[in-house]
Amino acid sequence: MSKSIIDIEETPENSGGKWRKGKRYQGYDLDKTLQKRSKRPWFWKILGISLLLTAVVILAVCGFFFQSNQRRSSYISEINDANTMDNLLSSHENVLITVNYSHLANEEDYKTTRFVRKTGNGDYYSYYRTDGMEEDYREVIRGKQLYRYDGNFVYYYGLLGDDYENVCVSQIEGEVFQTGDSVRITDEQESGDFLKVTATYTVAEGDEYATRYGFNVGDQIEQTLTLDKETMVVLTAVETCNGEEFYSYTVEFDGSNKNPEFYQNIKDQETDRECTVYYDYQGDNEETYTFNIPRGVYFNLLEHDGYTVYSDEDCDQEFTEYQMQVQNPETDITLYVKQNEE
Repeated sequence: MSKSIIDIEETPENSGGKWRKGKRYQGYDLDKTLQKRSKRPWFWKILGISLLLTAVVILAVCGFFFQSNQRRSSYISEINDANTMDNLLSSHENVLITVNYSHLANEEDYKTTRFVRKTGNGDYYSYYRTDGMEEDYREVIRGKQLYRYDGNFVYYYGLLGDDYENVCVSQIEGEVFQTGDSVRITDEQESGDFLKVTATYTVAEGDEYATRYGFNVGDQIEQTLTLDKETMVVLTAVETCNGEEFYSYTVEFDGSNKNPEFYQNIKDQETDRECTVYYDYQGDNEETYTFNIPRGVYFNLLEHDGYTVYSDEDCDQEFTEYQMQVQNPETDITLYVKQNEE
């Protein structure tokens, strides 16, 4: 018969003299089979252990990547905190920063060099030069005074109000490399005392990469930084776009003092030329400044938004760049800085 369950009639001999119907299973005993299955707990144990181990591995991997991302995110603040002029000079006598610019939208390639140290009274001494610009110049800031040389003449810029803090100090301290908050660090590798960090930035509309370099919105900027692992000071920085380098930054420490020839020629000269400036002339906050400079040095002022410089008391004759260049640098001079009328 093909059925797995069959009915049989038991004989009196088989049943002890009683007739009854019974059932049996062909091929296997269901009760014994179920009993055997219930005695295999190792299967569920192995399954549970496997799931637990899988969860542990996943958590470990997630934790590793989370910590890695946290560490990379902290690099940005650590780099910016460490890279200030005060920090660089706290453990070094002087700093020399060299920056190369190329692939500019409306300028030729050029290089800047700034040498910085602190004087005895805590003020900055800075020598700055440009090479490759249309109008290259050399500049010295010392004793809260600003001298500039354009290859032909030396100019003394009279600093008014907070010009030293807001202009001179800002430019000196701004020379140190800083990275933006929108930069995303993608890799870091340690090598002895150094740390190599790779980061990317996506060009946004109106940022310097678009306006100054002419890159397109969405272009990827790659930064490669070499840092001192202990201090997080950036020693070199290179920026590329589409495989082409357009910016490089290098820091050197404790070199020989930079004192350009033009400044050596005038720094010990007698300061017997008097230049007087009336700032906010005829205004509510009028203030008089007197500057004593060597003869043969031309006098000028930094631009101040909302003000015009005049060479006469009636404020009819504007003191232009041309007038500054043709002035007699042997005589005293008086200028009037007056607020523009609205």
